[in-house]
Amino acid sequence: MRDVLKPFLLSSLMMLTAVVAHAQLDGLFAPFDCREHAEFFYNEPVVEPVEQPAAEVTVAAEEPTITMDTVSGWKQWSMVENFAFGKDRGTMSMITDLEALHPYFRDRIKTLIVNCRAKGIELAVVESYRTHAKQNEYKVMGSKYTSSGAGRSKHQYGLAVDLVPIVDSVAVWDNKALWLKIGVEGEKLGLRWGGRWRKPYDPGHFEWTGGLTSVHLSHGELPPIPKCDELYPCIHEDIKLLRKYWRAVEDAQGAMTRK
Repeated sequence: MRDVLKPFLLSSLMMLTAVVAHAQLDGLFAPFDCREHAEFFYNEPVVEPVEQPAAEVTVAAEEPTITMDTVSGWKQWSMVENFAFGKDRGTMSMITDLEALHPYFRDRIKTLIVNCRAKGIELAVVESYRTHAKQNEYKVMGSKYTSSGAGRSKHQYGLAVDLVPIVDSVAVWDNKALWLKIGVEGEKLGLRWGGRWRKPYDPGHFEWTGGLTSVHLSHGELPPIPKCDELYPCIHEDIKLLRKYWRAVEDAQGAMTRK
C-alpha cells in the first residue's frame, strides 16, 4: 500500500511547490502603480532650495585726515588788487580773508555780514589784516587814507576790518543812510564803528580791542574774550599760528618795497 501511495504523494508535492513558486513569481513581478504610493512622496511639503545671497562685507570708511598747513597757510588767503572796489587803495595787494583776523573778532564780523544780509544789505570785505608795509603805503598816500603809521593800526593785529556795501554789483561808498544801518548792526555786536569818527570819517571801518590800545597790542597783549575757555579753548595756539602767518606775509610784502 505504501508503494502505491508514494508516487501519488510525490506528484502532489511537486504540483503544490509549482503553484507556490508561481504565486511568488506573480507577486514579485506584479505591475507597480506609482499612483497608489504617491502619498508616500508628498506627505511633506516640497521645499525648493533657496540660494542665500553672499554676505555683504561692509568696509568702514576711513575718517578723512584733516591737515593744516602751518607753514604756508597764509598763501591761501584771498586778496584783491588796487581799484577792486572803485577806489585807489595803493599798489600793494589787500588781504580780504576773514581767516586772517583774530578769531573772536573774525566771528563778530561774520555775524555782522549775516545780520546785514538778513536785512537785504550785502557786504564785501575790502581789507582784513594789513601788513606794516601796506600801512606805510597808506600813510604816504596822505591823511585822507590814514594818519597812523605802521604798527599803530588795529589792522596790524587782526582786530580791524574795512567793509563796503554792494548794490547791483557796485561798491557804494557815499550812502550815509545805508552806512548808518550797517554801523548800528556792528555796534550791536560790540564793535567800534568808524562812522562815529569826525576825523577821519571812516564808515567802512570796524574794530574791536577789548579795551586795549595799540600800545598794549604792540607789546603782545591779547584782549580779554567773554567765555574764552568755553568758546575759544585754543585761542593761544590760534593766535600763535596767526602771528606766524602775519610775519610771513609781512616778509612777502616788505620785500616788494625793497625792490
